[in-house]
Amino acid sequence: MTAVKENIVELPPQQASPRKRDQAGIEVQEEELGQITAQRMYRMRCECGRPWFELEPKRLVQCPKCRRLNLVSMP
Repeated sequence: MTAVKENIVELPPQQASPRKRDQAGIEVQEEELGQITAQRMYRMRCECGRPWFELEPKRLVQCPKCRRLNLVSMP
């Protein structure tokens, strides 16, 4: 199954053909619609100053720089 996106373009009255004028100057075009996947990222920052990203929220994380185990607090 292919999804279709419609672009509606309003034409000024002087550019509309006689056939299109009865349709209020609206021209419809069809294009294929693609898909994207979104991910949420969480920015972590240790007390030592090292920032990094995690894809899932965790209660405890280990800093990649100082190896300290940290409790995560969410604002």
